[in-house]
Amino acid sequence: MNEKTIMFMKQSFKEFYFKNAEKIIAPFRLKEREFGYVPFNKVMIRHLSFQNEGNLRVFLIKKIPRSVYYSCAYYNEPTLVMNEKGWKGSDLIFDIDADDIPTQCKEEHDHWICKDCNAVGKGKRPNNCPMCGGLRIDKEKWVCQYCLEATKDEVIKLIDFLLEDFGISKEKINIHFSGHRGYHVTVENIDLVGLDQLARSEISDYVSGIGLSLESLGISKKASSEKMYHILPQTNELSWRGRIAKFFSEMELKGYNNKDIKDKIILIYEKKRHKKFENLIKEIVRKLNAKIDTMVTTDIHRIFRLPNTLHGSTGMPKKRCKDLLSFNPLIDAVVLSEEPIQIFVDHSPKFFLKGNTFGPFKSEKAKLPSMVAVYLIGKGLAEVS
Repeated sequence: MNEKTIMFMKQSFKEFYFKNAEKIIAPFRLKEREFGYVPFNKVMIRHLSFQNEGNLRVFLIKKIPRSVYYSCAYYNEPTLVMNEKGWKGSDLIFDIDADDIPTQCKEEHDHWICKDCNAVGKGKRPNNCPMCGGLRIDKEKWVCQYCLEATKDEVIKLIDFLLEDFGISKEKINIHFSGHRGYHVTVENIDLVGLDQLARSEISDYVSGIGLSLESLGISKKASSEKMYHILPQTNELSWRGRIAKFFSEMELKGYNNKDIKDKIILIYEKKRHKKFENLIKEIVRKLNAKIDTMVTTDIHRIFRLPNTLHGSTGMPKKRCKDLLSFNPLIDAVVLSEEPIQIFVDHSPKFFLKGNTFGPFKSEKAKLPSMVAVYLIGKGLAEVS
């Protein structure tokens, strides 16, 4: 960023924090958490702590961070280096990101750029530049309404796992739009804070459907159909067994009218044989699982973006979703000024913010609302001209 661009970004962020300081709510057990932040054009600064909510708000107005984070872990001494902090526990956290969800729209709005010849192309990043053969290729990932709807669907599936399979109270589950590509889900439950990495890994694997075997569903190469019948899942069961039974109950099977779900599963198994049936189960799991970032959930020292603070790549806040179904990130999380400013845009696809369409742009000056300018600058695609 040039100096004018940095000044514009800092002023935009400062104005937001000054006007919205009272919306910055300190996380539960504030004094036991580590904080970190990224200044504009500088590296992250970590191992900070705050004694009260007021100090946290003053810090945001004074420092004007590009991004600010807090630990999901609780520590005896949060300001010390990691091996001296004294871990006391951690919230159970989940990150669902549009990057991890295959959607057709990526072929339209994702781009790659060759750093050797500046060639630009849509969709999946090639191994070699088709123009010059170069290997130095950057990928630019965008999000659209379809991507974000897909991430919302995954959040809904995750919440169902937490409520139905793990018996977690709805009041203990907090859902936030991340400010960019997806959603953060945090479980603040005293009974779960002491879980180690292995236990969190098991939870992560469970909601992802990793390791689900045919044997756990009652399917075995060696067993007869009669024997399998007695141990096959039913739709009223909890856990993955019940989920898969419900999937089969809704599956259309030409000429089949028997309502006995076990008979239906056996018929499909006998038609497909063992290997093809195993592949079918894998496909069903991919449809029913929650596509979380497993590395985030298993990391007991993870730092998460602080709720109601701005994302440095978009200028959109990490925003609480009280009504997930009606929440529209590209409208409800666009909060910066609409005051126009002239910027130079290197390039961008067509995109939507606050109900309006912008772009596409290619090496041109444009007078745009500040909220749009921050969005493009944050992605490294524009500067104040």
